[in-house]
Amino acid sequence: MGIPVAMISAIYDLALTTGANRVVRGARIEHVCGDPALGPEKDYAFGLRIVRAALGALGQPVDGPTLVVPRDGGPDGEQRHAS
Repeated sequence: MGIPVAMISAIYDLALTTGANRVVRGARIEHVCGDPALGPEKDYAFGLRIVRAALGALGQPVDGPTLVVPRDGGPDGEQRHAS
């Protein structure tokens, strides 16, 4: 069974093809959980949305590589199964 893990990645296609089961789409390579260009408050909210999607993904059962896309305003992310 093991410990559930969610990987946040800006290069999510690579993470999915290497076998990661829960991959959360991050922002950019140099700022995976944020965007400094947004300013401090919006950057914090943006990063928080990504982290909350990752935490939500930990509680979701998956049966293979799954991409989680953070949603605006919600604590969870939308799950998409990799083909």
